[in-house]
Amino acid sequence: MISLATSPKQIVLFYNSNQKNHKEIFAYASSAGKDLLAIDVSKDKVAGTTWTEIADVMNLRVRDLIHTDHATFENKYGTDNNIDCDGAIKVLQKDPEMLIFPVAIEGKRAKEIKLYNEILEFFDVDTSSIHIP
Repeated sequence: MISLATSPKQIVLFYNSNQKNHKEIFAYASSAGKDLLAIDVSKDKVAGTTWTEIADVMNLRVRDLIHTDHATFENKYGTDNNIDCDGAIKVLQKDPEMLIFPVAIEGKRAKEIKLYNEILEFFDVDTSSIHIP
């Protein structure tokens, strides 16, 4: 269980403020109407245990958080790279730009946010404003 986000009223967002799409997803998350704990991986070092907890909640291994087939990774580390989980933690801590997609966490669920509209899954739907004729 991730220790950072245990409340369904809070979104924890791991993002990189140096990346345009991350900043835009941060803006969407800010408007969710929930408490937002935004962790900017370009400014704050994230502990290895936290990366492990994030991966566990997502039913992944830490190495799966790094997209080794993405151009950003390939340009820096090459195409023939077999990274283990310890190596992945070091990469995420040393090179925050290797977090290709922001990660949103709410309660017991976590998700990589690849498209802007995916952050909407963490918003509360206000059904009281829906009027059916």
